[in-house]
Amino acid sequence: MQRKFISIIMILSLFFLMAMSVQSQTDEVPRNRTFIAGHFQLFNAGDMWSPYNLGGTHQQLNQFFYEPLAYADNLNGNEYPWLAESWEYNEDATELTYNLREGIFWSDGEPFTAEDVAFTLNTLRDLGSEVRNGGVYPVFVNEAVVVDDLTVTVKFNVPSPRFHNEVIAAKGDSATYIVAEHIWSDVNWAEYTAWNDGAGPVTTGPWRVAFADERRRVIDSVRDCDAWWACATGFQELPEVERMTYVVIETSQSQGTALINNELDETHDVSVEVVEQMLVQNPNATTWTGREGPYGMISWWPTSLWMNNTDAHLGKVEVRQAINRYLDRELIADFAFNNQAVVAEWPFPPYAGLQPTMDNLEALRAEYNLLGYNPDEADQILTDAGYAKDGEGFWADASGDRITCEIIGIPQVADLGPVVAEILRQSGIDSSYEQPADFTDRYFGGTYECAFFGHAGSQSGDIYQTLTLYVTGNAGNYSLYSNPEFDAIVTELEQAADLETVRALELEAMEIWMRDLPEIPLFQFFNRVGRNTTYWTNFPSTENPYMNGISPHTGFAYIVLQLEATGAE
Repeated sequence: MQRKFISIIMILSLFFLMAMSVQSQTDEVPRNRTFIAGHFQLFNAGDMWSPYNLGGTHQQLNQFFYEPLAYADNLNGNEYPWLAESWEYNEDATELTYNLREGIFWSDGEPFTAEDVAFTLNTLRDLGSEVRNGGVYPVFVNEAVVVDDLTVTVKFNVPSPRFHNEVIAAKGDSATYIVAEHIWSDVNWAEYTAWNDGAGPVTTGPWRVAFADERRRVIDSVRDCDAWWACATGFQELPEVERMTYVVIETSQSQGTALINNELDETHDVSVEVVEQMLVQNPNATTWTGREGPYGMISWWPTSLWMNNTDAHLGKVEVRQAINRYLDRELIADFAFNNQAVVAEWPFPPYAGLQPTMDNLEALRAEYNLLGYNPDEADQILTDAGYAKDGEGFWADASGDRITCEIIGIPQVADLGPVVAEILRQSGIDSSYEQPADFTDRYFGGTYECAFFGHAGSQSGDIYQTLTLYVTGNAGNYSLYSNPEFDAIVTELEQAADLETVRALELEAMEIWMRDLPEIPLFQFFNRVGRNTTYWTNFPSTENPYMNGISPHTGFAYIVLQLEATGAE
């Protein structure tokens, strides 16, 4: 049954008020030169424009101000040199040298040089987990050394053949953000907001902050070719998009209605049902797969049922194994995604760059058959573990304490949550689903029972980055899983450069992972965003798969430069 959309009058009124508010504080830009994207959750305070402040995040638009050394699209293996024009490892992968482009300059006129790159990496090495996403740098970086103004060599603590792909390149939800030494050498990175009294970050990019509060972000492009190094040097033309506006619209249905009315050029991730409504009601609506299913692209973010491994019941391997066997993924896909779904067999995406890993793990996949639905086996596992159903049909231990799985989630999993919770309840697991306002605090703080979330782990080469998400004490270990044997293998993998050794260690680590099942893989996450070609064309798609990012992700800073204005009034 189709969901009822909010009225057109309400959404028109909402956008009229937002447009008036924004235009009153910025110069007016025509609609056909403005790109508008929907955002589900409130933004941080309007003065937060740092990628390294503990309260900052690229999904608040700061990714547009910190151009990377390279952009990457690991879904299709594309890579785009940017601030660096080339790079090369030495023979044993203990050093990595970047050759920078000539003519790059910061928005305040200062030249961009290898000193900025070395300063960024060396400071991240020194600060580590004191700053956002800094924990990986002390592990790998020994020293970044300036060779000359356009050359910098990164010397590693151990062979690091994956450092460029997994740490440096801007892809999905990750990147190394290069900052200006002459600005950042005098600030506290963990506290600096880069607001600069409203001027915004000193940047190598073409974007400038125009307006920001909790409900919208507005950034404008420079219109003078000499104001952006890439245009001044002939590397890129100025973007045809003159303004980007990100506006908070908190439900999937209302974002769909806004796109139908040509008030959005791109939604956030919305449900299959909403996508189908957009395609029916707006002939200019499209998706990654055009106007045909599955209406989206497989993300690097496979969705799992995360379980708090410190919980008295969920911390038991047997309980997690039983819950996995209760989950009928075919039934879930039918109810939650109108059968437009792809199951996840691993805690990493099925990208081409990871195919050798998947081939290496094939025997494990067949042995453990994690996707196998078998409620009778699940019942037996729990019975053997000392559980029995109580008077209301829920599994409980000998003291009468029930296994509970209160699932929390975010809007992007709204269709998945109720279905899984009901299946678990019918199986005897006391379960529920909600989307709490404090999801972030509970999930990242480890005070949840169960949750739907994904992974920003490995995308190419090997699965070291994904495996680190389960190492004891790792900042990304949100399941709070701990296994010393597993930790030792991942530590050994961290230093392995020989491919045969890497594959052997992957196999050892994943056998423990599949046995212990710290979380339950469910479905590949599809970025099902609606895109509107009324005002803008040349979005990436299956026909033109140049980048798999969407508007909140680091790769969108590359995409927006490729968009072409239709000139529609």
